[in-house]
Amino acid sequence: MDIINVRLPDKVTSEVDKLAEKHSLTRSEVIRQALTIYLHLTENVGTMLRPIVFQVKPAQIGYSRRGDVTILKMPTGHAIVVGSTSAGAVGSKEKDKVKVSGRVLGKFLARVALMDVTATGAFPLLLSVTLGVEKEPTGNEIIEGMKREVITIGLDPNQVIMENTEDNFETEQTGAGLTVVGLANENELRIGKTMPGDLIVAIGRPKIGNEVIPAEVKGEIADLKNITQLTQKKYVHDISPVGSLGIATEARMMAHGVGRHLKLYDVPGLDLNKTAGPATVVLVTIGKDRLEDLTALIPKPINIVGEIL
Repeated sequence: MDIINVRLPDKVTSEVDKLAEKHSLTRSEVIRQALTIYLHLTENVGTMLRPIVFQVKPAQIGYSRRGDVTILKMPTGHAIVVGSTSAGAVGSKEKDKVKVSGRVLGKFLARVALMDVTATGAFPLLLSVTLGVEKEPTGNEIIEGMKREVITIGLDPNQVIMENTEDNFETEQTGAGLTVVGLANENELRIGKTMPGDLIVAIGRPKIGNEVIPAEVKGEIADLKNITQLTQKKYVHDISPVGSLGIATEARMMAHGVGRHLKLYDVPGLDLNKTAGPATVVLVTIGKDRLEDLTALIPKPINIVGEIL
């Protein structure tokens, strides 16, 4: 290894010495590990992360759930966020109930799980795809749809997608599952940020099955791009994609998550109990004075569905 001299501020040097003492390492070892891990993570994440010494015990990890997402809070100040989704009887096979191409199925599978993870403020690092179909042609078509969705948020699909297919038996119906793993700084998680008096606003309209594609063409449903837009705005507090539970249940969960009551509004023409299928609706909480900012940001159907009391 090459020897490199590094000049550090006194405060940083003090922190390095504390880490070295805590973990029985030399000062040089702490700096070497910090640089190695930082370079590895920023290549994939693109944001500054604190140096880590990976001596984490299972008992030190905190587990919490939000909908289909599990958050693992590490003692290092980071959080691993895991989201999952699945589909059955949707695809191009003989006994599928909803007929769509493999590419369309893959796109929406990736969209749902990626929306769940990115809505927490985490950056997706890995997509693990488990397909109950043969690799060629059905599996490859589904993966192709996922790749196209992954590219929309700047990920390299050849790096982040791992797959497994069913090539032992011939299948007559499509089955697919997807797990997404993301990483975040714990203090940057967008969970529990909702404040009393916030409005709960629905972006998009709930669609299911054969309703989804025509609604997407008309710009009536939320998508992954909208989530990334929302996470960049500080006036947006919590973000929650809506799936099979429907808008009303998801809104109650948002209020419950911060220990508050919910005043649910009656919105003409909007079924608050209808399933939103593949995350066709996203709920956000914002201050009452930021509604115009939100409507200017996302030109899609936007409705106030409730208020945090």
